[in-house]
Amino acid sequence: MKKLVSVLMISVLSAAVAFAAAESADSAYHQKRYQDAIKIYESQLEQGTSSDLYYNLGCCYYKMQDIPKAILCFERALVLDAANDDARSNLSFVRQKSKIEENEPGGVLENILKNGVGMLSSNAWALLAGITFVVMLLAIAAYIFMDSILWRKVGFFGAGLLLVAFIASMACAFYQRAVVKSHRQAIVMPQNATLSKAPHTPSEKEVAYQLKGGTKVCIGDSVVSNLEKKETWYKVEAPAKEDAWILSSDTEKI
Repeated sequence: MKKLVSVLMISVLSAAVAFAAAESADSAYHQKRYQDAIKIYESQLEQGTSSDLYYNLGCCYYKMQDIPKAILCFERALVLDAANDDARSNLSFVRQKSKIEENEPGGVLENILKNGVGMLSSNAWALLAGITFVVMLLAIAAYIFMDSILWRKVGFFGAGLLLVAFIASMACAFYQRAVVKSHRQAIVMPQNATLSKAPHTPSEKEVAYQLKGGTKVCIGDSVVSNLEKKETWYKVEAPAKEDAWILSSDTEKI
């Protein structure tokens, strides 16, 4: 009993501390003390990530004109909660205002799949799969136990359709979870990053192109090219560009 009371007290105190921190951060933001708000939000993220925290952090960075970090935070907010419309709206606004391409790296079919599945989080897809499974069991019960031929037909064909929906929902849940854990996408962090045709500091002829800070890229291979400096280079795919190499330190994974 004492342990239960202790756990409850700790939970209440933790919630109170988190609430006080959130109030303090929000107050700092409204008073235009954005750096103070950032420190509080980042300290909260060390206790546990959330879509709302990354959204708030992104707003602070935007106010401080740190566009790459703002975009990174909004992207991370959407990874944690694809239904965060505020983060999606701000991300689109920041990209348009900063004239940063919104094209997603990857093929057309891949992006259609990712955007479609990304409308819900992995937990939401799993919940939908659970609901579909329960309804499917009801349809099977109707097929087995109902005397009416009409209801038996409804149960039979309904169970078949619901089985497909259940499998599809579970596949979407696993896919969305894999996307979250893959860390294959990253944001270019410098205001302008120079990409190389080979995984080392490029000569004038080896410069592939430059990418504006805030651009999203898809990471492929990685190579350590300078053992003394331990420079890691990523082979990346950028919107409407050929594959090229970028220093890992010039990116932040989403």
